[in-house]
Amino acid sequence: MCLDRNDMETQDLLGLLFDTVEDGFLCVDLDGTILMANRWMEDRYPSGIPLVGKKCYEILRDRRAPCAGCPCQTGQEFDAEAVSVFRRRSNEGRTEWLEARIYPLKAADGRLVGAMQHIKDITEQRRTEEQLNDELQQRRILVRQSRDGIVVMDRDGGVVEANEEYSRMLGYSLEEVYDLHIWDWNIDYPKEELLRLIDEVDASGDHFQTRHRRKDGSLIDVEISSNGALVGGQKLVFCVCRDISEKKAMEERIQELAIRDPLTDAYNRRHIFARIEEMISEYERTEAEFCVSILDLDHFKRINDTFGHIAGDHVLKHFAQILKSSMRRCDLLGRYGGEEFIIVSRNTGIPETAAMIKRMMDLVRRQFMVFDGRNINLTFSCGIAGSSELVMNELSVEALLHVADDRLYCAKETGRDRFVCPDCVSHPCRN
Repeated sequence: MCLDRNDMETQDLLGLLFDTVEDGFLCVDLDGTILMANRWMEDRYPSGIPLVGKKCYEILRDRRAPCAGCPCQTGQEFDAEAVSVFRRRSNEGRTEWLEARIYPLKAADGRLVGAMQHIKDITEQRRTEEQLNDELQQRRILVRQSRDGIVVMDRDGGVVEANEEYSRMLGYSLEEVYDLHIWDWNIDYPKEELLRLIDEVDASGDHFQTRHRRKDGSLIDVEISSNGALVGGQKLVFCVCRDISEKKAMEERIQELAIRDPLTDAYNRRHIFARIEEMISEYERTEAEFCVSILDLDHFKRINDTFGHIAGDHVLKHFAQILKSSMRRCDLLGRYGGEEFIIVSRNTGIPETAAMIKRMMDLVRRQFMVFDGRNINLTFSCGIAGSSELVMNELSVEALLHVADDRLYCAKETGRDRFVCPDCVSHPCRN
């Protein structure tokens, strides 16, 4: 797989982010070969360093052959996470339990190309679950001392036992928690469904994610390990709860970084092209018109040659910020490549898009950039194309970009600092 400079910079950023997470992350291809491993993994498996290039099943499971049923090894398409739990000896010789969650990695065309493995130490959680099968007094001691939120419920969904951490998670006092039922905080299921789940959970337990509503009305993401047991002839459900709101936010940020240009924070080409595909499909259904504008900074090479590449990077970031400030929130800004950017304007025609580009040109001309005590004046050229210009069965991402690109070159060849659109191909528009 060939990576360009932008992909490599993004990969470096992702590597830094993964190294800050207190869990393990592996990126593997379809053969199970490790392509990336974070610091947590290297700390847990120092004898395997370097991990990159080795097979994940050799490192994680000490196996010579792929794990049975691994979705990557079978080549089966999978959209949801696959979860497995395994036991190993720690570096200090202790037994520890690890949970591996496997997420599919897909190429832009939807092909499965590998997987991201999220490895989490659940040793403490497993020990907690085992201890919950002991006598009730032992459970109560564990409930009070656990660093995770723990709640014990009866068959009717009422709280039998809870710890201070769980009351803190929900924002109630511990006394108030004892007056609650599960439907007072769980918002993902109706009361009848929650009672059915309580009735069905057994000693084998369950592991899932859900959302809880706090006393102040705010929502948190919660990861729950639960199991049911008979205590004194009464069925009780034990839940170990962990607030994963910050982790979910970090995962969302990682996903966002994967579709962003690391220098300008504009969307990357792959994401922009995918969104244009979606808009074409919507246009075919509803005729919701949209426009594509390709913008190119004028004489950018001269800026690099005169002021240096660091200045060039600052110019690109400054230019992207001006464009973002002039766009509607519903429009998309992407980095097309080099000094070229692309704007996708939703639910709008060419006249409105041309007016927006004209405002941007005026703004860019007025806002020179200062670098190392010297002024850098900027202008750009632009080509605009609208979805309504092409015959429906000929409309595609490539065809639309081809029209906009031709008009961009027309703008540059006729003097730069102007835009070309269908109404002004022969006489480029300029303020």
